[in-house]
Amino acid sequence: MRPGTVILVSGPIDAPDHWERLNVNLPGSDVVAPASDDTGRPYAVAWIAAVARPLHARELRGPLVMVGHGTAGPLLPALARTQRAAGRAVGGYVFVDASLPRPGSPSHLDLIRSADAEMADAAHTMLHEPGRLWPLDAPRPRDHEFWAEKLPVAPDWPDAPCAYVHTGADVPGTGPTDFWARSARSRNWPVWEGPVDSGLLADVVDALPG
Repeated sequence: MRPGTVILVSGPIDAPDHWERLNVNLPGSDVVAPASDDTGRPYAVAWIAAVARPLHARELRGPLVMVGHGTAGPLLPALARTQRAAGRAVGGYVFVDASLPRPGSPSHLDLIRSADAEMADAAHTMLHEPGRLWPLDAPRPRDHEFWAEKLPVAPDWPDAPCAYVHTGADVPGTGPTDFWARSARSRNWPVWEGPVDSGLLADVVDALPG
């Protein structure tokens, strides 16, 4: 498909300029990378509001394709709802080394547990220690409340075509990304392999139906 705007979303534990540093350029589409400078609780709602705010403040050509990295993955459906509420069409989703939305309202830690129970149990034990943050190799490690908080439900989702990009990188806070790539394949989504750059993302987006 040829979207009007591709929205590049970094996860809550990513560096706010994660996408800006990659300097993505997609011919024929506008590219927007809103900063996720969320604060306060509930964490997921604060993150969604922080990302949606700059999007609502500008004109966006539709349809939109939402591209999420890492821990942004399970929050993309809720972010898309904010754009549909503003009368904007969402034409697709691309998950880049991301954990995926699942039925119900699992926490980020629940999602990690589905991918690697040993990692999740070790993180949970560590996070019960006063003042501990996790994972320490993430740009913005978070506390127990963040990881245990139930995420917004994603009813009737997916509501648009989806694709997954698996770079093979070790992404903090998601569990093994090869698990999520296999999960995407089990949903019959196309899974693309390779480092993320403008060329790969252009191919992924162009291949989305619509």
